[in-house]
Amino acid sequence: MAPAWEPTLAHMMVYAQGPQITVLVDPAQPDAYMQAPYWEDLQQWAADIDASGGFVIVFVGDTAIKVEPELRKR
Repeated sequence: MAPAWEPTLAHMMVYAQGPQITVLVDPAQPDAYMQAPYWEDLQQWAADIDASGGFVIVFVGDTAIKVEPELRKR
C-alpha cells in the first residue's frame, strides 16, 4: 500500500477478509474515504477484485458503503 494509507494519515484502517476488502473509517473523519487519493484507490481495488467476485466495503460508524468499480480504460 502507498504511504498515504498509513492509518494515522488516512484516518482509516484496511484489511482483507475473504473476497472482501474492508475499510474502517475513523468516526472523527467520516469523509476521509472520499478524499484523493483514497476514493480513486478504492474504486481501483473494487475494479481489480470484481472479476473474482470480490468487493470493497467502507464502514463509517454503523453505515456500510459498497464501493462500485468504475469502468476504467486499461
